[in-house]
This record gives sequence, C-alpha cells and structure tokens, in this order.
Amino acid sequence: MRNTLFLLSAIVGMLFFSCQQPAPSNKFTVDLKLKNADGKMISLEKRVDGEWLKVDSARNETGQLQFSGTIENPEIYYLAIEDVRGKLPVFMEASAINIEADASNLKDHTITGSAINDRYNAFNQRIEEFNKQLQEHYNAYRDAGSNNDMVALQAAEQAYDVTELEKNNYIVNFAKENNSDVVSHYIIYSNSHQFELDELEAIVINFSPEKKSVYLDALYDRVKVLKRVAVGQPFIDFSQENPQGEMISLSSQIGPKVLLVDFWASWCGPCRAENPNIVAIYNDYKDQGFDVFGVSFDADGEKWREAIVADKLDWTQVSDLGYWDNAAGKLYGVRSIPHSILLDEQGIIIAKNLRGDDLRNKVKEILNP
Repeated sequence: MRNTLFLLSAIVGMLFFSCQQPAPSNKFTVDLKLKNADGKMISLEKRVDGEWLKVDSARNETGQLQFSGTIENPEIYYLAIEDVRGKLPVFMEASAINIEADASNLKDHTITGSAINDRYNAFNQRIEEFNKQLQEHYNAYRDAGSNNDMVALQAAEQAYDVTELEKNNYIVNFAKENNSDVVSHYIIYSNSHQFELDELEAIVINFSPEKKSVYLDALYDRVKVLKRVAVGQPFIDFSQENPQGEMISLSSQIGPKVLLVDFWASWCGPCRAENPNIVAIYNDYKDQGFDVFGVSFDADGEKWREAIVADKLDWTQVSDLGYWDNAAGKLYGVRSIPHSILLDEQGIIIAKNLRGDDLRNKVKEILNP
C-alpha cells in the first residue's frame, strides 16, 4: 500500500511538473534607459529581405522601457527612435540586455548583458582604429594633391594601401580564428563585396556548420551566386526598361565581339568618374564590335535620364529603378558599384570589373589580336 501511494504521488508530481509552462530558452529582454526622447515612439526592429520588420515598440514616457521577444539565433537588431535619424544596432541573443543611450547622440551608448555584443564591440573598436588611420592617410593624400607634392602624394597613397590591407587581413583572420562565432558570420557578410569568389569561399568553408545564423545562410547563397557568374560562365538573361519604357533583354544585345555590362548609378561618384573612360573606349571601338549595356541602380528616373545625357552615354541603358534591390544586380551578386562584366560574342563572361587602361587593353586585345 505504501509503495502504491508513493507511485501515485510520483505520477501526480510528474503530471503537475509537465503542465508547467517552461520558460523559453530563446527569450530575450531589453531594458532601455533613454535620454532626450520624451514622448517619442521607440521601436525594436530587424532587417528581413530588405524590409524593416518591427519586433516590439513602446512610447517613451519615463525614460525607461522594456522590449521582449524570442530569437532562434543571435542577430543584429536595431533601436529606432521617432524623428531621430539613424538607428542603434545591437547584437540580440537570448539573454537580458541593458542599454543606456542618448537620442541626441546615438553613438553615446552602453550595452551590457550580451557576450556576443561585447565581442562585436571589441572587433569594432579595432576597426575604428584602422578607419582613423585611413582617414589620416586620405587627408594627407588630399593635402599633397592640393600642394602638387607628388612625393607626399605617392607616400600617402602607399600608406593608405598598406593600412587597407592590414584592415582586410584583420577581418579575415578574425573570421578564421573565430569560425564558430556569429560575429564572424556578420562581419564577413557585411564585407562580402570586397572579397573575390575564391577568398570568400575559403572563409565560408572554414565556418563551423554547427553554428547557424541568417548571415551564414546568406553567405552560402552569395557563394552560389558568384559561382554562377564567375569568369567562364555563360551570362544570365534578364529584362528591364530603357528610359523610354521599353523592355530590353540582355540576350538581345549579345552578338558583338565584346559587350560590357556596366552596373552604375547617377548618384555613384566613382561610376560617374569612370564614365568618360568607357565613352572614349566605346567611341574608339564601337565600329569594330564593342558595345555597352548599362544597368542603373537609380531610384529616380529623371536623375538617371539626366546623367545619361550629361555623360554622353550613347548605348543601351536599362533599369528597374530598384536602387540596391535592382533585380539584375541580385542575379549577378552586385554589392557595390561600379561593377561590370565583359561578355564575348557567345555571351560567356571573360572578365569582370576592368576599368581605365585595363578595360581598354582587354578590348584592344580581343578586337585587334
């Protein structure tokens, strides 16, 4: 009888325990102390497929707010303040996070309670040191140019290149040495535009597959895209509207001995600076089989058309006016502009991102072997 009662008691205890709602292991809370934002609506947001998704929000009545939610894997979230330009990024994870911030200067903030955010901040502090050095070299380069001091100009340029290489090596080595850290996923994802396919693939392969994140998934996808549009691969077709509203396909332009597909925008300074070079090459070789197919990352159609006229771009131009969401840009993995691919008469990619004399020499080599 005693054993029976003990067994029943144990079963009842187990049933009671199983009916309790366990605290979710993926829950986060954010306790925010905020100055200079009285009465403002504050939102906790994240970026999903290029759109802002609101996770939680509250009006700042007392200067102290709390946000909460659940998260599967650590990810960058943002605090947005009504009528305040810019957002405060924070690496969110399943923990209790405390933030103190000033709406009048979002750089003036402290974040505690997140070990991942601590690692991310430590990484950024080193990056800021590199950026400060780069700015100093740039200032020296600009001053030397103003004074027509060619010796100082060359020295500043070389110093800039050395620091830029050191910065890049730091990013790569951090990712390789911390290959199971979501911080590494994020920094490589954020800088993926600066890596060639081979280097990016080597970094991504080195990441531990057990550590999941939206950034690692995106990096896997980017490697796949870059492989599809690598030198030696056939072009991927697309169609967009020209300035007159007519749909033009890339395939309709294949046929000349050499076709340059030029991704650019009216608002892109380096693109506009490169345009005179492309115009000169086009004028010199258009009768021998060289053509250009411009793809604009503009969002404002009028500014796009004005730039075409101003820069004398007398070749086919198309755009979907999607800005960085340009569909053709996504097909070709374009993360920065100017960006270009060179196609032969069969539509095979034979070179990428040639500019200045490099582009001229390649066109000359093909058309005048």
